[in-house]
Amino acid sequence: HEILGRILSMVCAAWGAVFLYLFVKRRLGERIALWSALVMCSVPVHVYFTRSVQPEPMALWGLLGFLYYADRWFFVSKRNSTLLKMVVLGSLAPLLKLPFLYILAPLWAYLGYERFGWPFLKSVVWMGVLVCILASTAWWYHYAKGAPVVLLPLTIQEHLDNLAPIFTLRLWRAQFVSRVPELVTTYSGLFFALLGFFYFRKAKAFPFFAVWQAACILYVPLLGEYGLIHRYTLLPLAPMAAVWIACGISTVWEYAKEHPWARSFAVILIIGIPIHAAFRIAHWYRVEYGYLTPAHQTLLRVSKPDDLVLVSSHERPELLYYLDHYGYGIEPNVWTPDQASQILHHGVRFIFIPKEDNGQTLTKWAAYLKKRAKLIEETPEYLLFRVS
Repeated sequence: HEILGRILSMVCAAWGAVFLYLFVKRRLGERIALWSALVMCSVPVHVYFTRSVQPEPMALWGLLGFLYYADRWFFVSKRNSTLLKMVVLGSLAPLLKLPFLYILAPLWAYLGYERFGWPFLKSVVWMGVLVCILASTAWWYHYAKGAPVVLLPLTIQEHLDNLAPIFTLRLWRAQFVSRVPELVTTYSGLFFALLGFFYFRKAKAFPFFAVWQAACILYVPLLGEYGLIHRYTLLPLAPMAAVWIACGISTVWEYAKEHPWARSFAVILIIGIPIHAAFRIAHWYRVEYGYLTPAHQTLLRVSKPDDLVLVSSHERPELLYYLDHYGYGIEPNVWTPDQASQILHHGVRFIFIPKEDNGQTLTKWAAYLKKRAKLIEETPEYLLFRVS
């Protein structure tokens, strides 16, 4: 039922745009709020990854819902129902994806400081909000550490290994030079964002959005290797980028009242945002792993529906999905024989090894599987073994 997952992602995306509109409206006005929601729904990273089966769209919905209900609780309604919605949505974001905490925590702190000043640290209710979010998150990830295979780094050593790329040029170049302008802002959007940041630097609401911007900048390197592998991790940057782009659009529109030529220039740049998105992500809709179809057909012939499969790939969930089997995943370049043996003890019947992901470890796999499994199919793209 893949379509149900996609519908859920799209509903969360649309609802999140409404939350962004309502939150920005009180701080920057209705026009910028409307542009913010529209732009967020037009940038490449949002267009693609809020229509796929991912936890990020719902996590982003939770983050934006937290901001909206926090603002509402501070300035509109002190009702317990508003407080409860704030806590539930704020907890949902890191429960679905732990790195969202890197953005949510600074925003929680500044919202409290903005409302109470430094005495916010003495506010029982506001501190209680953070305690509830952290407690539920800590409990869940402590429980998740018991799973035989995890995709996110959860132990201290895993976090340190994951953060190693921070000290390399590769991370900063890939994320900030390439992906952010191409996937998060687009190039015309980047122009508007820089303009908006400059001209709204004296606005009353500027400090909050500057803190949000700083939290987003901090979030990207803290993703480490995980963020380099998975482009969808940049989705939380979309609303912040959209706000600055909206401020830039509003600035140019005001300027165009006295300089009519600027309006045509602005329209071209605005239309350029969705056009950029269309061209930038068009190839993502092509089948990326064509070899999975014949591999699936082979498994249909030689396996039972409930046979477990071990895949050695960076994209474990995707491969298992298209192979139509439950199973486990292992990281291609860093796996150890003990780790593989531990997984095999869970009843794995087949091992699927894409050659592209495992080029450096094919010899290692051959030695490990020599007496443990039988090769049943080899193609230029993959190896498929049956566990003895």
